[in-house]
Amino acid sequence: MYAVIKLVSSSLEVLPMLQGVVDLATDATGCHACFIYLLEAGRLTIRAASPVFAEAVDRVQFSVEEGLTGWVARHRTPEFIRDHAMDDPRMKYVPLLEEERFQSMVAVPILARSGATIGVIVLHTQAPHEFTEDTVKLLVHIASLVTGAIENAQLYDRERRRVDALTQLSGLAQEVAAATDAAELGPAVTRGMQRLLGAEVCQLYRLDGDGTELQLLASAPEATSAPPSLSEAGLLIAALEGRGARPPARSLWPGLEVSDLLVTPLSAGGERVGLLCAGSPRGHSFNDEDTELARAIAHLTAVAIKRAELIEGLTNANIVKDLFEALAAGATAFAAAKAAEVRCDLTAPYLIVCAEPAAGREQSSGEWRSAAEALGRGLAELAPRTAIEAGPGPVRAVLALGTRRPQRTDEVVRACRELGQQGGAAIGVGELQEGPAGAARAYREALDAATIGRALLRKGGAISYSQLGAYRYLVHIAPEDAPHDRMRAAVDLLISYDNRRRTALLDTLERYLAERRSVIESARALFIHPNTLRQRLARIEELTGLQLDQDDLLSLELAIKLARMHGRPGGG
Repeated sequence: MYAVIKLVSSSLEVLPMLQGVVDLATDATGCHACFIYLLEAGRLTIRAASPVFAEAVDRVQFSVEEGLTGWVARHRTPEFIRDHAMDDPRMKYVPLLEEERFQSMVAVPILARSGATIGVIVLHTQAPHEFTEDTVKLLVHIASLVTGAIENAQLYDRERRRVDALTQLSGLAQEVAAATDAAELGPAVTRGMQRLLGAEVCQLYRLDGDGTELQLLASAPEATSAPPSLSEAGLLIAALEGRGARPPARSLWPGLEVSDLLVTPLSAGGERVGLLCAGSPRGHSFNDEDTELARAIAHLTAVAIKRAELIEGLTNANIVKDLFEALAAGATAFAAAKAAEVRCDLTAPYLIVCAEPAAGREQSSGEWRSAAEALGRGLAELAPRTAIEAGPGPVRAVLALGTRRPQRTDEVVRACRELGQQGGAAIGVGELQEGPAGAARAYREALDAATIGRALLRKGGAISYSQLGAYRYLVHIAPEDAPHDRMRAAVDLLISYDNRRRTALLDTLERYLAERRSVIESARALFIHPNTLRQRLARIEELTGLQLDQDDLLSLELAIKLARMHGRPGGG
């Protein structure tokens, strides 16, 4: 007993201490073999054995439902067999232990302070042997001393692992903090998590904006692919939201020998960012410590992802701002270089789009800021590569179209029309360009189209530069520089009359001029009877003093367009 006390108090290393107990118990009892089993994860495993059975250490294991050792572990009471041990129905034959050589055996449970079984000490003799009460008492005392040593060693080992984990976690935190973008961050996180958890595989996923799809950012090992089907990704999202069970680990990585799956959500500031997945090696399961460690890694990762995205967003915003300032200044080479920095190629076909709030809305309003952000997201979906400045002032965008040019241009204009109507924005689209040289001109065209669109598209929409017609020649005439002659006075009078009487005389006149004074075509376009049109034209002449069959109708048409563009009667 003195030797055991000295042994168990000499070290916090469990396995050397257990091997010493085996040697002491063998000498003290005169047995031929001694084994010490430890109960771990529901299974009894030999952790120390007599030298002749050294090969059995860590190799022989079975559940607590098997063998006399399992019976003692379950019942937490000593048991011995005097002779013919293998005839006892509780025995489990293990060839590696050569148990057919033994006649007698005694097994004593190692009980924790809580009363739970943490192991079993087993002794064998080759000849029939009557284990005395003193022998059993000795083994019980040894077991109690071993209990304290094991618990202290386990506590020490647990705290050492925790310190090691914290040290490694601190190192991982430094790696994560040093990462400047997702390309650096992802591999650092997955490699670090794989190392800390002893995992077979680790993967980092980013959740998209609407929370319905997962994008694989990084894997360790690097060659590991994403789940083979979208349904598995859906199961991961459901598990993340607590709506269902986790998918089996093998279904995520069918080519790997994995046993257990650990799914840890990433969230920052209440926002779901993504998730971390880890698969344990075959025969190993993740424990509570692994779960807590994964949560710490997930928190570090979520904050780092949001930080990297914020930095990237601010950097890109500055680059895009410089891009459009260069276009405004006509510095096309510098603009092309800035576009390349955000992976927007100006050597391929592209369109430039500008948008302003429709008439009646101001750029400084909170309503427009929200609409501008939504418009920016909508424009980003129209082309694979874009450079977009979504407010707080006008929305400006370069849309790289790829190879489908004419048809794709029409699709973009139609989509812009819908976006403008939804967001109350007047969107101007420049002419299609296929090289940096035309970028500054396309930008001016988009600005001009947006300016005209703001005057004409009262409820929002889109207009391309090619659709402006005569407006493209008038767009740069300021209200104070516009002619205020007899034609403009007539137009102002019709605007005032229409506002008071809720009539449409100016619209009628504009259509009549556009149809080259054709009564039939004008009436068809206005959905009215030709006689109604003639009555309106007569009323216009009566009010304004114009003679539509003699006056300079081109000047009159330009006066109408200037009035519409400036949005108010001339001189008012």
